[in-house]
Amino acid sequence: MRAGEVEAYNLGVSAAPPNACRDAADRPETAPELVIVSSGPGELSNWAVPMARAAAAWAARRALPLRLSLVLPPCQFASGQEIAFARRHEVFARILGPRACLALVAGLRRLPTGGPGCVLHLGGDLWYSATVARRLRFPAFAYVETPLVRRRAHHFRRVFVPSQPLADRLVGAGVPVGRLAVVGDLRVDHLAAFRAPARDAGAAPRVALLPGSRRWIVEGFLPFLLGTAAAIRAQRPDVALSLVVSPFLPPDALARLLAAHGGALGALGVEIVQDDRPGGRLGALARSDLAITLPGTNTVELATLGVPMLVVLPLDRPGQIRTEGLSEWLSRLPGLGALVKGTMAWRFARRPGLLAWPNREAGRAVVPELVGRVAPADAARRALELLGDRAALERTARTLRGLYAQPAGAAERMLDEMASCFEPAATRPAADAPARHGVPAAPRS
Repeated sequence: MRAGEVEAYNLGVSAAPPNACRDAADRPETAPELVIVSSGPGELSNWAVPMARAAAAWAARRALPLRLSLVLPPCQFASGQEIAFARRHEVFARILGPRACLALVAGLRRLPTGGPGCVLHLGGDLWYSATVARRLRFPAFAYVETPLVRRRAHHFRRVFVPSQPLADRLVGAGVPVGRLAVVGDLRVDHLAAFRAPARDAGAAPRVALLPGSRRWIVEGFLPFLLGTAAAIRAQRPDVALSLVVSPFLPPDALARLLAAHGGALGALGVEIVQDDRPGGRLGALARSDLAITLPGTNTVELATLGVPMLVVLPLDRPGQIRTEGLSEWLSRLPGLGALVKGTMAWRFARRPGLLAWPNREAGRAVVPELVGRVAPADAARRALELLGDRAALERTARTLRGLYAQPAGAAERMLDEMASCFEPAATRPAADAPARHGVPAAPRS
């Protein structure tokens, strides 16, 4: 490892993978740059990496020497494997981890940029993306799926949204119409290709078990899933069970978990899928008749693939749950964890709302949710009921696909909007600033 690479790692900046290094070396120092700011496993795997691949292809078609960088701010939902995951995909010339990001936003270090460019927010706290853009003197763009951007929208030249209803909500909240652009769902480009054909009605049902992407989640939820699998196996020996492991689970943690539970997994005949290539993990999910999972961005992934799911959130151990904002940091103070998380779980269980993203998107329970004091036998019973009605599963699969059926090309539309940022200042058109008088809808197929 060269000295510069050692320094990069010590600062929390990942040196580029070999292919990216060669590509970067071929670019002039004044090459334009797209800096993507992203956060946890779901955003990185379904937004940032696919967007970077689309940007590389988009630039290649235009003979544009575009450099791609990734900034990973601190995030309480991160797995710790985000840098390694991004490096494996070999699309980024530079990767800044949380420590380097903090140094950058605090003004303690620089990120040299010789040419024009922009910052694109793809998950996490909007403040980091806006501040990185200010430090780099780049315009900022954001892709968001919730109205939370309304208070920070003025920091971004354009706010990309997946749907017209969300754009309407933001306009109603005071965001200028000209700052918004409806581009479609960024995940569709990435996941639609893995949608499985119609399932054989005579085939044995397949159930995918998703234990989570963070070590602390898997340690708590895997025993629950094993209990559920045992109850399913006792009633339906023909069901094929697979444990689909997240690529963000640290290898040493995975090894320990498999060593601890390998006997049970083997006795139940559970296939372990830990291949993070698209044809491995995504292929296994797409071929499943049902998935059992916690709530999270993985529910959007399953819905886009058209996989019915049972969403489970046991609250009998609230101390193991991580939350957003101040409550998470308060709960880490000695003596406050059990009180803060216990109170939040009690209040949540009394008035639960829809948790799974496809349910929230539809405004109704398209897929069932089990929340509160849930035992593995309860989850198994509900899963068996779902498996017993194949026609209902097919209807659910069609509904889920319909929720995320926006036309492909969201990444291309975003890149076209940002294209002027990659031109030298002398040739850049004057229409850089938001000047739209309507929200453009994605083209309909």
